[in-house]
Amino acid sequence: MRLLKLTYHFLFVLVSVVSLSGCSQDEYTEEQDLKQPQIEAQLILSVSTPHTGARAGESTLTGKDVENECRKLTLFIMNADGSGIQDYSVEGNNLQNKSLIFNVETSKGQKMIFVTANMADTQIDEIKRATDHNPELTINNITDITADNNFLMTGQAVTEDGNKTINIEVGKITKVKAALTRVISKVLLTCSTKENNDKYVKLIQDNGYIQLNNVHYILDTTNKKFFPFAKSSNEDPNFNMSKTDASDFFLATNKPENGKTALKYDANRMQECDNKYIDGLYCLENTFSIDQEDLTRAKEIATYLKIAAKFTPKNIDGSQNLSEVDANKKLVNNNGTFYTCKKAPDSAKYMCYSTIQKGIDYLKKTYNITVVNEDFTTHANGWQYYEAFVDSSVFSNGANIVRNNYYIINIMSFTAPLLEKTIEVNTIIRPWTIKGKTTIDVETGNNN
Repeated sequence: MRLLKLTYHFLFVLVSVVSLSGCSQDEYTEEQDLKQPQIEAQLILSVSTPHTGARAGESTLTGKDVENECRKLTLFIMNADGSGIQDYSVEGNNLQNKSLIFNVETSKGQKMIFVTANMADTQIDEIKRATDHNPELTINNITDITADNNFLMTGQAVTEDGNKTINIEVGKITKVKAALTRVISKVLLTCSTKENNDKYVKLIQDNGYIQLNNVHYILDTTNKKFFPFAKSSNEDPNFNMSKTDASDFFLATNKPENGKTALKYDANRMQECDNKYIDGLYCLENTFSIDQEDLTRAKEIATYLKIAAKFTPKNIDGSQNLSEVDANKKLVNNNGTFYTCKKAPDSAKYMCYSTIQKGIDYLKKTYNITVVNEDFTTHANGWQYYEAFVDSSVFSNGANIVRNNYYIINIMSFTAPLLEKTIEVNTIIRPWTIKGKTTIDVETGNNN
């Protein structure tokens, strides 16, 4: 890898350019380059992020400032057939807000140019060794590509008219551009809240209380592998369902109740503003080609949320429509744990119990029904558990999570115990754009 000293300036500020030479390339690259004469030419590369993926009238979100920072920029310049690859890297702070000027040596002819931000040296080496320069890369943890706020971003340079083949000619300045996108996406869980009290989430049936700050979530089944540069059809290394296995994914190890706290759903925060949504969990893209519409199989490879919500029932031990304070008093001795009876008659399905014995006594006295301990379900500490795919239309088009998108999931309402435990979910997808624009003046030519 060539690491260049960098001369940079802010946009529209003139500075002098000092000719700098890089250190040596790999031997195979040098041998290929020696066969082609070096020429004097200039290449001006503009690196930015368009609002790709946004539909008409749809807003985009730039996220946190640290998610947009470019601290290391790497160019991969190669012949159009993929041979003669050269890599050049520059390092600094906030490179995305500066015009960068540096020198490289290359030969004339048709080229392909790829650009990355914040890429580790080991990943650069893997790209150079790969036949198509877009190998499967593997992470040990998502922090491998987000650590120290160095979010990995990649893109391919194209001509001003969109051609990926770039012709380097003698004495000609060639202008090209590259759109950087993060290789990861971000997922946020939000909840619709009660109209008269946004401290609580909405329930399908008004039979208890779930406070917003008692809704938590984690991601399950997230990819370990990714392609550094986006494929045209958005597939990842696990694209074919029939060729994947559990070893290709991270499975959740934390309990959902110990996960991230959900936020209140607010449509106004879906657009760029001072209070825009910026929170969430990071994961690699996860797309798949559907071999069969099998929900069980999909859960083995599709990233989804595990959600925990702490529920306090209104109806306990025969008392109905208790206030939250009074309900908690009945459950204070077991930290919110309550019990429901699977064999209770329909007219008693709504009732919860502070102990199993109180449930046995109540059903015997009120309905003359004899039940035993095994007929009860324990709701430890009041936690209820739910699951939801990140993209709620998992089977509609074969795609789940596409890189560089921000998935904002809204739980419109929760169910509570003794109803089928489902949630009404809607996913809003926002292109997660990168803040800032970088113009790179790449001076190519020999230094003789």
